[in-house]
Amino acid sequence: MDKGKVLVVDAKNGNPDSISKNIEDEGFATVRVVDLNKVQDLVLSEKPKAVVVDQDDFGNEIWEMYKNLKDDFDTRKTALIVISSDGDENEIVKAYQVGADDYVVKPFSSKSTVARMKAIIDRVEKNESKKIKVKDIEIDLDEHKVKKSGKPIDLTYIQFKLLYLLASRRENVFSRKEILEKVWGRKVYVTNRTVDVHIKRLREKLGEYKYPSQYIETIHGTGYRFL
Repeated sequence: MDKGKVLVVDAKNGNPDSISKNIEDEGFATVRVVDLNKVQDLVLSEKPKAVVVDQDDFGNEIWEMYKNLKDDFDTRKTALIVISSDGDENEIVKAYQVGADDYVVKPFSSKSTVARMKAIIDRVEKNESKKIKVKDIEIDLDEHKVKKSGKPIDLTYIQFKLLYLLASRRENVFSRKEILEKVWGRKVYVTNRTVDVHIKRLREKLGEYKYPSQYIETIHGTGYRFL
C-alpha cells in the first residue's frame, strides 16, 4: 500500500541507502535530493509526508532550510526528521526551535527511526491545529477562510498566505525579502513594492484605513510584523 512519499536529503558523500530501504519497506516512496536549494520546491511539487535530513555534511544554510519549511503555509505540515552525529544538547534544542519534529543522533537504528517517523506523521496529520486565533481574527487553515469578530473576510490566496505568515509567527519581524520568498516563492519575480501594496490591501480587508495599524506593524527600514 502506497503511504505517500518521503524526501531524503543527503549530501553527495552520504549513504542514505539503509534508511531509504527501511522507509520503502514500510510502504513509502523515497525521493532523494542532495541540493538544499531544491528542497523547498520539491516539497511543494512532490508533497511528501516527511523530510528526513542527514545534516552532517551541510553548512549553516541547513538552518534556514528548516525554518523555511515550517514557515511556509504550503509545507508546514510536512514532518521534519533530522539525523546528525552531533549529540550536543544546544544543537538539538536549536533544531527543535527551528521546527524539527525529531532529532536522531548517530549511530541509530534505521527501523526504529522509521517507526518514529511514522508516529510523527500520524501525530502531525491528526493533531495539527486547524485554526489560528489572534486578537479578533480567526484563520481556518483547512477551509482557507478568515473571520474578524465572527464575520467572514474575503481574502485572495496571496493575502491569506501573507496573513498566515505574519499571524502564525507574531514574535518575528519579517523583511520584505523574506515575505517575498515565503509567500510568492523564489521563482516568482516581484518587487518590494508588491509586498507594500499587498500589506496595504490586507490592512484594508481587516478594516483599517488609517495609520498606525492595530494588526500589522511597519518596522521602518526592516519589514513587518503582526502585533
